Amino acid sequence: MAHQLWLIKKDERINITPLVGEISWKSSIDQLGDELSFNIAFNDTRFFPVNPCSMGDMILLENEGEIFRGIIVSEQRNGRQPLQYTAMDFAFYLNKSQEIYQFNRISASMAILQILRDFKIPIGNVVDIPATINRIYRDKALSDMIWDILTIAEAETGTRYVMEMRAGKLYIEPQKMLKVEGRFSLAANLQEHSLQASIAAPSRSLSITEMINSVKLVNDNSVIHLERDEGLVDKYGLLQQLIEVEDSNKGKAAAIGRNSLKETGRITEKNALTMLGQDDVRAGRVIEINEEITGMTGQYIIEGCSHVVKNGLHTMSLDLGVLE
Repeated sequence: MAHQLWLIKKDERINITPLVGEISWKSSIDQLGDELSFNIAFNDTRFFPVNPCSMGDMILLENEGEIFRGIIVSEQRNGRQPLQYTAMDFAFYLNKSQEIYQFNRISASMAILQILRDFKIPIGNVVDIPATINRIYRDKALSDMIWDILTIAEAETGTRYVMEMRAGKLYIEPQKMLKVEGRFSLAANLQEHSLQASIAAPSRSLSITEMINSVKLVNDNSVIHLERDEGLVDKYGLLQQLIEVEDSNKGKAAAIGRNSLKETGRITEKNALTMLGQDDVRAGRVIEINEEITGMTGQYIIEGCSHVVKNGLHTMSLDLGVLE
């Protein structure tokens, strides 16, 4: 089955695939919400098909299942060139809306669910996140509040969480739950192959510029805990970070220090490659890569992913980080 792009207008479902020249979509681990772009042929002659797309219309991308659901947020016209459209999934509303919240020692998952329910964001699954939130938020986008809550939870629990929209619903789950198995076949009646066989333009860079090998936790100008990797200090020199701990979290200082050092006490590795596309590959998920030229081996977190479908060919470009 080929990719199909559908326009939803109230109760009407219109297949606009024949009008579309190129479809692309992308996701980033640093942003909540995916973005899809497409172009539609334009001609003002009498018998050319009328463009049915309008701002705010819903867009569905499907291929043996739903890949993207969102609304058209921008249109670009340049003479008689194809019309350019951008659609955002429904996390768009979390990125653009603000509210005041005061959370008094409630769990991270309860705080997030309150935000989502207040703004009627459809919920797919929000796992239990036991970290305690005791904070006031104002003048912040709802998505920034949720990111901050998850950052607090990660520091306390050592678990990294991923947010993504699926079929119009928001899911927040542990990163390691979301693995993709890369397979492709050149035709329906041909044998499947690993996506590894289609890797092109691999690159890998290593750096210690972002390394932290000593974490000092302080409260009211007093040191309450020190977490240090002596091996890294001996090899690379002292690279220290101060973390201010709130009164309510003083008892968790050791765990916060350990989890922070686990995150930053390492050589930073950045990787990139292109390969044939697979619809369930997106930022925040985990993929296994074994590439001999650069030495990429093992499981990697997808930090950024860009898909392009053009002339029936689906390709994708990945930015990969090390999975702790």
